[in-house]
Amino acid sequence: MLARVLKRVSQARIIDETIVATTGDAIDDAIEQFCQERGVACYRGSLYDVLDRFYQAAKLTEADVIIRITADCPMIDPAEIDRVIQAFLDNKADFAANRLPPPFERTTPIGMDTEVCSMAALERAWKEADQPYQREHVMPYLYESEGRFNVVLVDHQPDMGHLRFTVDTQQDLQLANEVYAAFGGRDDFNLQELLEQNEKHPEWQQEVAEIKHKNLYDTDQRAQALADPGQKQTDNATRKELEQALCPLCGSSKTRLFEKTQSFGFPVDYFLCQDCGFVFQDARQSQAADPDFYQETYRKIYQANEEPTSKDLFQQNQRALNQSTWLKEHVYTHFGRILDIGASSGLLLDTFRKEFQAEVVGVEPGNAYRALAEQKNIAMFSSIEQLLESSPEGFNLVTLMHVLEHLENPIQVLLKIREQLLASDGNLLIEVPNFYAHDSYELAHLSCFSQHTLKEMLRQAGFKVVLFRKHGMPRSRTLDLYLTVLAKASDEPVNHIVQPEHHVAFKRKAGMFKRKLLTKLNPDQTWLPVEGKK
Repeated sequence: MLARVLKRVSQARIIDETIVATTGDAIDDAIEQFCQERGVACYRGSLYDVLDRFYQAAKLTEADVIIRITADCPMIDPAEIDRVIQAFLDNKADFAANRLPPPFERTTPIGMDTEVCSMAALERAWKEADQPYQREHVMPYLYESEGRFNVVLVDHQPDMGHLRFTVDTQQDLQLANEVYAAFGGRDDFNLQELLEQNEKHPEWQQEVAEIKHKNLYDTDQRAQALADPGQKQTDNATRKELEQALCPLCGSSKTRLFEKTQSFGFPVDYFLCQDCGFVFQDARQSQAADPDFYQETYRKIYQANEEPTSKDLFQQNQRALNQSTWLKEHVYTHFGRILDIGASSGLLLDTFRKEFQAEVVGVEPGNAYRALAEQKNIAMFSSIEQLLESSPEGFNLVTLMHVLEHLENPIQVLLKIREQLLASDGNLLIEVPNFYAHDSYELAHLSCFSQHTLKEMLRQAGFKVVLFRKHGMPRSRTLDLYLTVLAKASDEPVNHIVQPEHHVAFKRKAGMFKRKLLTKLNPDQTWLPVEGKK
């Protein structure tokens, strides 16, 4: 049946390229093999999130216009496909189809279904559709709300909407076999010829008259079972995939997929909280939330091995000097005790020890980096918990340089710092990538911070901002790649109402456009050397 669908689709005049979008389930290995043997492009994706599977397949084609044909329509007419595409082009539509569910009236025979959309519209649906039926049936988000997109319904005259030429049931399959037998196995008969044969064989439609076509809101019951925690046979990983991601900033479950990408060969999904505007990975699915990730895997993935590299050490040293200069410019000249969480090689602590005449302590889970810091006579711990077991005195400065974005529960860690590690007059120094200038999308980055969401998170943890800056050093003189904040414990009660950030997608796009433009216009100042001169 798939072979017949591909043969018939290939006869459409306007289509340039065909790709088969199937699932990653082992049962569909045969489909991939079938495609390989025939030189047909094939993408394998989600079993239940068909919208994601379709979108990812469409991305591979780099096409501007996407046509969806389902593989259960072995009698689809190539001319009908072209007719719908042409209507889409003539009307400059976002979406066009020759059938839509009720309250629209079907006038095209079942089995000729053709849907056409722009890649831009498909991407918006992929990002914003959050209902199970929208994800399974692929296109509903494009046409179900009036005014959301420019939608064109391509009717068929005369009305033939009552006729059925698809394959959903055993009776349908029997009808398809009879149709092809009537045409001697030909793959090139058109809709008019099919209708003429149908008139000669009234028994065909009688055979399938009792079949009810699937409702728009029907979804795969297996997916519903996976979402039910009471199902003992549920696969836990798949259930987590289907559950709604919870926002680490405000705790809302009203989230949607924002960006789907890859980092170091791992799939990385970012979600947008629709209540507060925070962008984050679902820690339940992320490799970076594994407890052993930073101790055993992080450096190997990022640097090919866990040993420090000259590039990394150069950047750490430049960052340490930049931070100490900034603090001194604002009359911070002495700290009695300093704790650096995520201390890496200890370069920042070593610099701060000299610049601020301080006693220094570090927390670093990576074994090789922690050993390097210990060689500088810095007291090091593998975790905050191990440090707390030593009953340390309060610290006058706690630093987290590019650490907060890696944490699975950032607010809880900030609360622990404020309540158990900071001295009464202590300061907290944090730096994170700026989501509106930095690429930000990395396997290890569980959170993406803007100026607004960083300040809101600190407020949620009971801190008030003392100093704040956006800058690019040591990587750029023109881009505000980083957000740096100095904060203190607030006397005000924690306010659990997070103030939302709006237009996140637009700000991200504008920031990435600026990044590309400055890279092109002034590359030497936009991107500074990552290593010192040898």
